[in-house]
Amino acid sequence: MSVGFLAPQFLWALLALPLVVVLHFLRTRRRPHLVSALFLWRKAREAADDRRRTSPTWLLLLQLLFAALAALALARPLVSFEGRPDRVVVIDASASMTARAPAGTRLDEARSVAEELMAGSGRVALVRAGLEAGVSVPLTAERIDLRRALQAFEAGDRDADLVRALALAHALVPEGEVHLISDGPSPPARGFFYHPVGARAVNYGITTFDSSLGQAYVAVTSNDPRPQEIPVELVRDGSVLARTTLLVPAMGQSGVTFPVAEADGFIAARLQVPPQDALALDDVAYAGQRRLTVAVGEESASVTRALQSLSGIEYRVTVNAGEVTADARVLFGVADDELPPGNVLVFRAAAEEPRYLAIRDWDQSDSLLRFVDLRDVVVGISPEAPSEDEPGWETLARAANLTPVLSRRRNDDGTVIRASFHPSQTDLVLRPAFPAFMANAMNEFRGLSTVPLGATVGQAVDAEGRTVGRILAPGVYRLPDGTDDGTNAGMVAASLLSAGETRLPSPEAAPARAAERTGDSSETVSANRGLALWLALAAAALLLLEWIAWSRGATGWLRGN
Repeated sequence: MSVGFLAPQFLWALLALPLVVVLHFLRTRRRPHLVSALFLWRKAREAADDRRRTSPTWLLLLQLLFAALAALALARPLVSFEGRPDRVVVIDASASMTARAPAGTRLDEARSVAEELMAGSGRVALVRAGLEAGVSVPLTAERIDLRRALQAFEAGDRDADLVRALALAHALVPEGEVHLISDGPSPPARGFFYHPVGARAVNYGITTFDSSLGQAYVAVTSNDPRPQEIPVELVRDGSVLARTTLLVPAMGQSGVTFPVAEADGFIAARLQVPPQDALALDDVAYAGQRRLTVAVGEESASVTRALQSLSGIEYRVTVNAGEVTADARVLFGVADDELPPGNVLVFRAAAEEPRYLAIRDWDQSDSLLRFVDLRDVVVGISPEAPSEDEPGWETLARAANLTPVLSRRRNDDGTVIRASFHPSQTDLVLRPAFPAFMANAMNEFRGLSTVPLGATVGQAVDAEGRTVGRILAPGVYRLPDGTDDGTNAGMVAASLLSAGETRLPSPEAAPARAAERTGDSSETVSANRGLALWLALAAAALLLLEWIAWSRGATGWLRGN
């Protein structure tokens, strides 16, 4: 048999017991009486006071029982006849858990809650809930290993998949308890105890940073109920490229666009935040690009005109574009099974009798179609183009009859972007959307990608030369297969860029340190809930009994008189 508590902090209420005793013996019960001799009355009163000080009364017993039962009911006892329960502690590893407070970070508070849960349990497992759910410590009774893992636990992910983490926890202990410690709202899942942490904090952060087409756009978000002026600057290789001050509205967002000359390397956007800023991970963000050599397999005025408008692009038109050395290739009329390795943008050959269709739908959230407006665009679909989705290809735009118009396939050696039309058989080349599409395609070929905080990258190397397996801080990292040849190949930029994490959960969404069992219908939990209820009812009954006796004047026997 084992006894535990879901809310052990309420056991501090038991300190009221000695206070009840002290107040009971200190209170006076003096009433006026007429006596013939005061010295006899003094002796009688002293004897009564001595007896009252040393003899407990029924009234004192009722009051002590009420205080004890009320404290136990608030602590929500868990009684198990099968020994101490196995528990899985799931800790939210999102970036907002690193938010600072006077008493420490939210993660520090989560560690304290986890320590309390470990104290009253049998075997314990620790699950990290980040971008991916993972087991930090498998089910074990070794408290030393658990405490080491708890102290080494790190947060900083752009998001936390709490539902998947809870499913993993239930798989570890189907018959045990699952406890979630998080600063966000309770997820839509069943069968777990929820322990919210964190308090209201003010924060400002970068939630959007994009650099392309010679411009850099920065958006700053605030959860401050007052407007605030936030200085923003762009930095490349330690030199400030531009600087301004943004007036961020209360609980809102403000943005600014800087003209930036395109060049190899990365640029950083930095905020000069006030001292009350709670989260540091969103005060800086990174983006970058490198020079690109492109081989074009056919003379196309629209394609070359678009390439000429892009900075950092060196291209040449050659009939053997598939064989020359280049970072990327633009080919025409090449079958899928004949495409060369590497980065390729391939257009279908001009058809003698194309099917002219309007584009009906496209993925506006994809980086390849950023700022690309395809409304009312008409394309001449080649008869050789596939009429439905193919395995391994990602469809990004469709015609009115659902025929794929733009598709992408990522290989180990590069990315292939396929257009089911020829540039001469579409009005897309007459619109601003075409140079934007070409710019996005070239940016995808540059090899400088961005990853969210919390991404697992194997053994990447940061700017200080340290090797990391998971990226938890903004910066520029070299991937395991990257080369140090001065071209920035194999480099990635890591940034938070999450409005949800920047705004930070509020106390209304996460009341401090309250534990709640969510959606569990097991007999054991129902019985323990019933135990707390019966304790509360017993305390209320004792209070009612004392009040009835007092109101009817039957307190003499309660007082011991």
